[in-house]
Amino acid sequence: MKKTTLILFAITIGFASCDKVNDLKTKDFYDIELSKTTQITVNTADQGSMKVATAYPFSETINLDFASISEIKDYLNKLEAVDVTAVNCKITDLTGGEVNSLTISVPDLNFDFDIPTVSENQSLFVNFTTVQLEAIANTLLLNKTLKLILTGTVTEQPVSFNIETTALVDVEVKVL
Repeated sequence: MKKTTLILFAITIGFASCDKVNDLKTKDFYDIELSKTTQITVNTADQGSMKVATAYPFSETINLDFASISEIKDYLNKLEAVDVTAVNCKITDLTGGEVNSLTISVPDLNFDFDIPTVSENQSLFVNFTTVQLEAIANTLLLNKTLKLILTGTVTEQPVSFNIETTALVDVEVKVL
């Protein structure tokens, strides 16, 4: 009985030690903000004094890239896991007019999300599903970057504004 207890104790210590060794092999980074601020300018050709449209379109392609994060860029080839917890954007510095509509697209995954109410200086959450966030995380893990297309319309021209797009991610990297 004493021998059995000793063996069970040794096995338990062995498993606990393996977990500690595995913890030393990886490092976790939580709440990393992959962020990009993009200036949008809408200034279509003047059609005389007559107002031609009630909405003027814009489109901009951006990349959220791990190489822009100082904590992560040294580990780019050692990424073990990526978890995307949220995607949001914020419109700031709007000069003239209003932003009527905004759509965030992930072209590599064929995901589009319309933001129904666009307000300046407020976080606009992109309500991707859990499955979509997992697919985005896998794309980030493989490519180290995420391509997004921002499209929408504004009420007037000329107009300019900034869109800050942020993906909140947790990252696990291999250090040994």
